[in-house]
Amino acid sequence: MSIASLPSPVQSATGTYEYPDSRFDWKRLARIFLTSRALDNLEEKKLFPDKQILYQFSARGHELGQILLGSLLTHPRDAAGAYYRSRPLLLTLGLTPEDALASGMAKSGGISDGRDIGVVFNFPQKNGPQVLPMAGGVGTQYTTTAGWARAIRYYQETLRNRSYQGAMAVVLGGDGSVATNGFWSALNTATTLSLPMLFYIEDNGYSISVPAATQTPGGNIATNLGSFRNLLVLEGDGCKPASAAELVFQAVRAVREGRGPVLLRITVPRLSGHSGQDTQAYKSGELLASERAKDPLPALRRYLVPALFTEAEWQDLESETSAAVSSAAELASNRKNPDPASATNHVFAIDNPPLGPRAPEPARINMLDAIRRTLQ
Repeated sequence: MSIASLPSPVQSATGTYEYPDSRFDWKRLARIFLTSRALDNLEEKKLFPDKQILYQFSARGHELGQILLGSLLTHPRDAAGAYYRSRPLLLTLGLTPEDALASGMAKSGGISDGRDIGVVFNFPQKNGPQVLPMAGGVGTQYTTTAGWARAIRYYQETLRNRSYQGAMAVVLGGDGSVATNGFWSALNTATTLSLPMLFYIEDNGYSISVPAATQTPGGNIATNLGSFRNLLVLEGDGCKPASAAELVFQAVRAVREGRGPVLLRITVPRLSGHSGQDTQAYKSGELLASERAKDPLPALRRYLVPALFTEAEWQDLESETSAAVSSAAELASNRKNPDPASATNHVFAIDNPPLGPRAPEPARINMLDAIRRTLQ
């Protein structure tokens, strides 16, 4: 379905408004968006300055596309490989504000038990999409996600497991990450094997302080991959609700229909520094102003008010989500600190202890045999 085939725009006394795309639950998505923005505002303005959290990676400006994407990850065998600016996606998949804040505040409970920065952790679910274990290294998410996509294919074709039909893997990354070996390795694997994998690239124009043009020739990975075999390439604005919804829907549908891997490049503004310590002194005042003008939150408000919300209802939702985040922060701060005795838990697997060392053999063996025996 295209935007053109949707119902006619909603008419009001003050003008014509685009009809909200009926394939998405916009009231739920608006709540998640406002929750994400409230979390970032609280961390940036209070928790980070007060040193209640030591690392802050704001998602402001990146929320819209991630939330749309997360709402379409409905297959129980889906998985996502995310990175440090992917909290809106995790909120869409079920991460609670309290757990999100507790992780960064180094409090017990939640996903990481307070032992990692708040936006870098996995999110396993028994009956829903998985968020694969994250790492702080840029680009490391690509190869693990390609591995999940390959596993989907293995379960489908070799094991004939019907529960994997229609499942997909999606990996999120910034424009800087497409210069990493992880990206290119995963891209080669996905295209060569025609894997059910979506590369969701958020291009905010900067890799920390490095402009995109010095990371990628021409500054646009989608253009450069236009002639890549076995890859559908899509790109567009991640700040306009109607077009972003259409692009994300097209990308997910193509993967689920078995048309191979897709790369979707979404342009977004980074409305805060790379991290809490970054003052963005390398950006001009004009550039900062132009980025603020692209903020997707006002665009979402215009898209939904008055089509789905009255002005009063939207203001109530803003107040409600802000209060919920403040309450979550208080609950998170009251959690216990992690027990030092548990610091080494889960570092190594304990379910299958080693059988014991194998006695050395007197005969010399070649390198291939040594590797094979080591793996066995």
